[in-house]
Amino acid sequence: MHAFRFDDLASTESGSFFRLDPREEAHLFRILRARPGETVAVMDGHGTAGTAVIETDHRLRLESKRTVPPPERRLHLYFAPPKKQKLDVLLKQAVELGVWELVPVLCERSVVQPDEKSVAGRWMDLLFEACKQSGNPFLPAVANPIPFEAALARARETCGALVVGSNRTGVFPDLGEAADVAFFVGPEGGFTDAESDAMSAAGAVPLRIGDWTLRVETAAVAGLGVLNVLLAPRP
Repeated sequence: MHAFRFDDLASTESGSFFRLDPREEAHLFRILRARPGETVAVMDGHGTAGTAVIETDHRLRLESKRTVPPPERRLHLYFAPPKKQKLDVLLKQAVELGVWELVPVLCERSVVQPDEKSVAGRWMDLLFEACKQSGNPFLPAVANPIPFEAALARARETCGALVVGSNRTGVFPDLGEAADVAFFVGPEGGFTDAESDAMSAAGAVPLRIGDWTLRVETAAVAGLGVLNVLLAPRP
């Protein structure tokens, strides 16, 4: 079932009629050539999802909706953005892996310095597309790009545990009962010695995610997968 964005879903009652915004409506009717009687999924990116039936005149009727509770433990990805094509893949995969917040970090060896306009525009579009594809009802929050030192201070203030990917040390870090976990992924050239020392001093623990040097997008996905397992509720 195809899913579509509907920002007013939470305040719309079941049985009510509504229309999608022009962009979503064009995708549904011009590209997919949807017809009355078909059912589609709708979501708002804030935990509310539902189904709607297509009526006449491009209207939809809300059939049902549900509110998904936010996760009790949340992953915050602090990462040095790679170049565009790799970045696009990384953003979508972060949604699939349930990342709660994305924080682009400007490191000494960063090769890309995204501007705030791109973050608020194209990035958010890619993230919502990934929500619709994966079924994740929560659109990740995205911070504006910040320098490494500020990112580390921010993570210490907002997260109960800090983790950094490594191919040298560490196995499975002890995350305790931390509700929010920050995962740091460096640029293609890796963190500098000074940045690594600063993370160690801040209490960041290493997570071993392979024997070899990984690309940014590979390291992020591999580490997030392991952390998802570590944060999963115990039976």
